[in-house]
Amino acid sequence: MTPASPFPEPPLLLIKIICNSSPDPSFKKKKYQRFLDEYARDGLYCRRPKRITPERRKYYESIRKKKMEAFVRKNKERLEQMKHSVT
Repeated sequence: MTPASPFPEPPLLLIKIICNSSPDPSFKKKKYQRFLDEYARDGLYCRRPKRITPERRKYYESIRKKKMEAFVRKNKERLEQMKHSVT
C-alpha cells in the first residue's frame, strides 16, 4: 500500500479513505483538513520538528490511552468474539 522506502509516504487517497471512514472527530476538524491540504501540496516533511519533552510525551500518551480505551469500550463485544475465534 505504501512505497518501499525508509520513510514510506502513504498516498493521499489512502489517507482520505481511512480518515473519512473513521468515526474519530479529530479527522473532521478544520485544522486537520489544513494539514491534509499541506500534505497534498508538499508531501511528508517536518518543517520544524518538536522535541519530545517529558510533558509532551505524557500529553501524547494520554491522548493515545483515551482513544484506545474508547475504542475498546465501543468494540468490546467484537474484540471478545475475535479473541475466542483465535483460541
